[in-house]
Amino acid sequence: MLREENNIDQIILLLREKNNHLAMFYDISEKERKSFKARNFENLEGLYQIREDILDNINTIDLKIEAYSASVGKDQFSHEAKQLISECLKKKEEIVSLILDQDLMILTCIEYEKSSMLKKLSSVRTGRRLLKAYRHMPDIID
Repeated sequence: MLREENNIDQIILLLREKNNHLAMFYDISEKERKSFKARNFENLEGLYQIREDILDNINTIDLKIEAYSASVGKDQFSHEAKQLISECLKKKEEIVSLILDQDLMILTCIEYEKSSMLKKLSSVRTGRRLLKAYRHMPDIID
């Protein structure tokens, strides 16, 4: 019985650790989102790498949770344990919802900058065509 209780405690600890990683994911992304909003995209690649590392850690935690869960039957969870797990899962859903909203804002910033750069590029191309046509004007007049 002690082993099952220990596994249940481990599951709860891992769920909390997962939530901590998700919160870290959110905090790091929020810092960069503010930077992106100010049109500073220097750390975009770094952000993606950090986020990928955090997701790898979360995946490892999920595998551990699965391993511990496999050794415990559903009827072995106490009411208190079920309540703690439920709270952890609710917290996870809240953080994931915030991350999804945040990612939409980040994508909007990136899309806006991309659109702006394409407009500038188009303007430069048009300017070059006009300049080229202007240079050829004497040939046409003569």
